[in-house]
Amino acid sequence: MNWKAFAGFLALIVIFFVVVGVLLATGRPDEVTFFFKADTQGYLVPCGCRTVPAGGLARTETALHRLRRAGRARQVVPVEVTHGFADRGPGREILNDAMGRFYRRQGFLVGLGSYDLLLGVDAIRRSAPDVPLLLAGQEGLPGSREFRLGGWGIGPIGKQGKILRLVVLAETAPGGVPLPDPMKAFADERKAHPADGYLVTGQLSPKTVGAILKAAPDVVAVVAQWQSDVTSIPQQAGTHWVIYVGDRGRRAATVDVAWSKERWSVLPTIDYLGPDMPSDPATEKEVNAVLERVQAVNRAALANLASPPGAGDRYVGAEACKACHGEIHKRWTLTPHARATADLAIDHQQENPECLRCHATGLGNPGGFPQPALDLSGVQCEACHGPGG
Repeated sequence: MNWKAFAGFLALIVIFFVVVGVLLATGRPDEVTFFFKADTQGYLVPCGCRTVPAGGLARTETALHRLRRAGRARQVVPVEVTHGFADRGPGREILNDAMGRFYRRQGFLVGLGSYDLLLGVDAIRRSAPDVPLLLAGQEGLPGSREFRLGGWGIGPIGKQGKILRLVVLAETAPGGVPLPDPMKAFADERKAHPADGYLVTGQLSPKTVGAILKAAPDVVAVVAQWQSDVTSIPQQAGTHWVIYVGDRGRRAATVDVAWSKERWSVLPTIDYLGPDMPSDPATEKEVNAVLERVQAVNRAALANLASPPGAGDRYVGAEACKACHGEIHKRWTLTPHARATADLAIDHQQENPECLRCHATGLGNPGGFPQPALDLSGVQCEACHGPGG
């Protein structure tokens, strides 16, 4: 017997089974969990009504941590649906740099929409380097991301499994940059990147979402943002799921997608990031440091707008109007107009000149807000009627 040949044959058999074992061990997960937020607008802290502010980076951090701990074997993919960056105030670059650091640390995919494009893609890239930016139909940006579920192997070797594609679409929103037809952008993306199923997200009106579901039966779910539209619970339309996550990052939606028993299995949820969601202490400390820098920039810009009274009519403040219009003044004190400046403190924007143009009286006008000896905070009588002097 040729022992060398026999030993070589045994070695080949061993190598064969080792290679097969390695390939089998590289089994891909058959499930992926997407975590969606939308319209964060650079709000690092909880935003919303005075009694139950919601959202914020520190609560988002906790929500993501819990999700990852609960699903150790799953892929968790955080997605900002649209309008994640601030477009207001002299401190917006500081806010956006903080958003970029958070997105990068958490591994977000960031969808862009018509409000993001007001800032410009280059500005967003400077604030969020190495953060994937997506928008189908926008030159220079990818429109989708592939997720391969199930199967095993390395590259083309092995069982390939099923392809799920996350597609980011957007349409022109009121006051935003004009965008091409999202239906055409979706058709082009499907042609360029065929898949077994699609998960669509982006800045999309209910009318457009309906058109997408009608035209594409292989869409498993749509997670969209449009103004303040909200679905308090996920809505099912036939075999599709639809979620509207609302505005200012106050809600988070999770969508578990799995390929199971030769069909797509989708489990969606939506949660309000209110006081029941604890804030991550380290993130909260980081956010507070950023907001101190922003407030210093806002304060300096506001001081530059202060203007002494001119020679003509002067602002006198609502207290002076009260003497003759007591009942009207009393009713005014109970309205949101009276607390318009104070309400900005919820988002640490009470010294942001761009906000105060609408949330204070006579900003930048001779004798208007801010004045050291005269309270012109809120939307007072003189905001509409002119200086009372």
